[in-house]
Amino acid sequence: MEVLRQIVSIFVLGLLGGANPGPVLTSAFTEAYRKGFVKSLNVIFYAMLAEAIVALFVLVLFFSIDIPEVFFYLISFIGAIVLIWIASQIWKIEKIDDNEEIFSFKKLFVLTIFNGPFWIFWITICVPQAFLLKEKILGGQFLFLGLFELGWLFSTLLLTFLFSRFRGILSQKNLTPFVFKFFAVLLFLFAIKLIFQSGSFLLNNFL
Repeated sequence: MEVLRQIVSIFVLGLLGGANPGPVLTSAFTEAYRKGFVKSLNVIFYAMLAEAIVALFVLVLFFSIDIPEVFFYLISFIGAIVLIWIASQIWKIEKIDDNEEIFSFKKLFVLTIFNGPFWIFWITICVPQAFLLKEKILGGQFLFLGLFELGWLFSTLLLTFLFSRFRGILSQKNLTPFVFKFFAVLLFLFAIKLIFQSGSFLLNNFL
């Protein structure tokens, strides 16, 4: 019963992670608006694969390598630059049938690698729970990863699908440039948030 409760809580944690407003969800919404829900699946699965690779790396190597917390805040500055770059591309879109690929796997993978809060979330919240499950089930840390990603995928797919239902309303000619600029501003604000979090940490700990 305790193991079942823990499994359900991990799935719920994944649901909350997928529903958390951030660059990935904004990217999925943007692609759903540009090309429809089916095309947005590429972004969602690219993002899930990128996050799963980084998360697996954390689970396998975290206890073998002592990485100072400041490292994750420093790399966040690079993540902010990537976000601003993607935001600038979205800002320029004027038509809904724009075919330029913005959310490639390479971009999403780089963004994930240099997303300091993502690393901190996995190290401080997910890793302890993964190893608790490992104590009860052989290979529990990998079961944790699978359950978390399953919950993440479910909520991300659901929210993106619900958003895509408004595509017809938002696709009016006079709204299209505004919608894309709105998404660009959101991504820019996430970049500013990364810079602010990292800058605050560095100032508070080294000055």
